[in-house]
Amino acid sequence: MLKKLTPFLIIPILLTSCGQDSVSLEQAKEAVSRYSTETVYPYYKVIGKLDFNGEITSVDATFDQTPEVDKFVPYARYNEGFFNDTADPRSSDFDIIIYAMASRSYWLRAPLRINSENFFAYSKDKTTGEFTSSENNTCAHYILEHLITSYVGQAANANPSGMHMYMKILPDGGMIFGGESIHTTVKIDNYPYYPDYNAHPELYPWKDYNPLPCYGNSVNFKGDIFFEYNKDGWLIKESMYSKGYDANSSSVAQVGLEAVYSYEFGPTNP
Repeated sequence: MLKKLTPFLIIPILLTSCGQDSVSLEQAKEAVSRYSTETVYPYYKVIGKLDFNGEITSVDATFDQTPEVDKFVPYARYNEGFFNDTADPRSSDFDIIIYAMASRSYWLRAPLRINSENFFAYSKDKTTGEFTSSENNTCAHYILEHLITSYVGQAANANPSGMHMYMKILPDGGMIFGGESIHTTVKIDNYPYYPDYNAHPELYPWKDYNPLPCYGNSVNFKGDIFFEYNKDGWLIKESMYSKGYDANSSSVAQVGLEAVYSYEFGPTNP
C-alpha cells in the first residue's frame, strides 16, 4: 500500500506565520457579511488523502444527488441543513441531529459554506426565547473554533501556550480559519467509507432521518490545522498535519489529511 502522502495543494500564504495578523471576530463577521446568502445547491467534488494508522486512504468523489430537507441522501449535492437556535450544548447528540441533513467537509465535518446566516449567533433560552450570552454551538464559527481548540479549558499541561483559532481575511475576500501547534480532539468519521448503507451493507444500519457516522476515529491531535473558504464563502480546502509529520513515514503515531473542494453551480436548483 502506498505510504507517501504528498501535500498536493500548497497555498503560498501559509508559508508565512499564519497567526500574527489574525483578525477579530467583528472583522471576521464583517468579511462574512459580504458573502451571498442565496439558497443554492451546487454539485461539488472532493479530492483528498488521509494518512491515518499508517495507511493511506484517498477520496475522489462527486456529490451530485438531489438533497432532501428531512432525509439523508448519500452523495447529495450541497444541502444547508437547518439551524436550531436553542441547541443544548450539554446534549451529546445535538451535532448529529442538527446537521444530520447538512453537507459537511469530507474528513472533519467542517461547514462547507459560511455566510451571515450561519456564521455567528447567540443561543436562545428554550423557555423564554430570549438570547443568552453564550454562542450558539450550531453556528459555523463555534464549530470551527471547537475543531481547532477543543482542549482550551482543559488541564494546563494539555494546552500549548497561546493556543487559539486565528482568522485571516485573504486579499481576494476569502478567509482562513486555523491553528498552529495546537492540541485538539477531532473525529474523522467519513473514513474509510462515506455512509452509504446500500453501497456498504456491512456497516451497521442507520435511519435516513438521523444517520449516525458510519465509522469514527477520535484523534488526540497536536499540530497544525486550517480551513480555507473562497471569496463567496465556500470551503475549498481543509488540511491537518501532526507535528513533525513525515510524508515518507508510515508511522501510526502521525496523522495527515487534506482535501480540496470544487463546486458547479447549475442554472436550476431542486
